[in-house]
Amino acid sequence: MKPFFYLFLSSIVLMSCQSEENPMSDSEENPTIENEENPVSEAFEQNSENLKSLFKAWESQDVDASMVFLADDFVEIGTGFNEPDRNKEEHKAQMTKMMGMMKPTLKNSVFLPGVDSTTLEADGSVRYYGTWNFAIGDKNEDLMVYGTAEFNEEGKITSLAHYADFNMTMMQIMPEEAMEQMAESPME
Repeated sequence: MKPFFYLFLSSIVLMSCQSEENPMSDSEENPTIENEENPVSEAFEQNSENLKSLFKAWESQDVDASMVFLADDFVEIGTGFNEPDRNKEEHKAQMTKMMGMMKPTLKNSVFLPGVDSTTLEADGSVRYYGTWNFAIGDKNEDLMVYGTAEFNEEGKITSLAHYADFNMTMMQIMPEEAMEQMAESPME
């Protein structure tokens, strides 16, 4: 056991000596990481701000204000069971109906760069992980959501997809009468 301990101790000493000899950080070894302007990084930053602004409009329940951030050819990707994709007008109708019933609040979120699915290179798109709270009256539930957003050159959202168990969350907070009404005329 002693030889193993001495070997382990000498390895630690050698590694600490090497790190002292080469104190360069990653940015010093590759100065282009921080010093070179990156248009994709700038697009990601701007697009992240646009997505955050869309979410703020949702939180204030201002559907018309949220439409400013969507491109004319916008598509909301249907990610639920048998859920259709929606164009901009269908999305607006869906959001108007939803905002008339409940108050959404984004409690926390993390925005990350998206990548092109064929090249795996950053492309200015935005992924986010967040916890939304949905409230109807005194009932509310938190829901963890993963979403993706694609943007055009103007920074407007061309597609938006959310992945979460929205149906179960709605079942927990909606009054029974509202659930029956939704079953008769589902949000589409």
